[in-house]
Amino acid sequence: MHVAPAEKEGMPVKTHKSLRILAEEFILYKRSIGYVYETQEFYLMNYVACAESISENMCLSDKNTVTIFLGAYSNSPGSLYNATTVIREFGKHLVQRGYGGAYVIPPKSNPALDPDPPYFFTDEEISSFFDSCDTIEKHPSYPGRELVFPAMFRLLYCCGLRCKEARTLLYENVHFDDCFIDVLQSKGPKSRRVYISDELSMHLRKYNESIGYLFPNRRYFFPHKENTCYEGNSISSNFKRFWRIAFPDFVRSSRPRAYDFRHHFVWANLNRWAKDGLDVNVMLPYLSRYMGHQSISSTLYYFRFVPDFFPVFTDMALPLESILPEVPYEE
Repeated sequence: MHVAPAEKEGMPVKTHKSLRILAEEFILYKRSIGYVYETQEFYLMNYVACAESISENMCLSDKNTVTIFLGAYSNSPGSLYNATTVIREFGKHLVQRGYGGAYVIPPKSNPALDPDPPYFFTDEEISSFFDSCDTIEKHPSYPGRELVFPAMFRLLYCCGLRCKEARTLLYENVHFDDCFIDVLQSKGPKSRRVYISDELSMHLRKYNESIGYLFPNRRYFFPHKENTCYEGNSISSNFKRFWRIAFPDFVRSSRPRAYDFRHHFVWANLNRWAKDGLDVNVMLPYLSRYMGHQSISSTLYYFRFVPDFFPVFTDMALPLESILPEVPYEE
């Protein structure tokens, strides 16, 4: 007699709940242990809807519906990666709960990501960009927009925050007098304290006074309305708009994005430490913690050599020239 895998392992096969209820329970579980789980919820519930459209009585995830659903993202590597990750995690969770018939995407099945190369800003580009930010006019449909985006982009640039961290920053977590902000539950259930300069604190304080007249009881530091923040795509679209204003004839193939402020923050700090003669290896753990990374390798992902670092690198390498033996040339 054929024995099902779950029966071999002594697991009961549970099928009394629908796939949708199981997915909702999984999302509630993840949030109960500290995860925000918004993006993951989006992909998981889209998978549930796809599975239900194939079979109305779906109880567990199966290989057929997962394959069909992920196939819709074949031309979008980032979305495919996110969808694969959450569905695999969901499948593992079901098996651990005793639903042995649930399909688990095999390990190492996540597609390899090939992100666009980061853009590194010159001092002149930074200055021109923020000049264009400060020219934004009032709009009746977006009250306070002319205040929010110039301040938000300055915070991104000065602190290397993730765009979502700035966008969803709560008003109560900004501390002007002590010059720090608290970033809560950013990527997973991780929080951190980010210290800011006196200059940035003064700028944000002035912004706070102005936006407070429009939204005196707001929840978010950068509000869209009284109790809501801007959507993620608004950051990208407004960045592009300000960049086009500043550089209408910009023709490079790689256009900068708001997220490149985060890349730039890492690169600028490493360059500055190298120029000041500081031991980069000693400073990296502090930078990694500041950016909310679990490991130093995650921080180094953001760093790339760019032309104006080469003189610094050359100066750093000069003392080593007398140590390295000369390699004879052979034909």
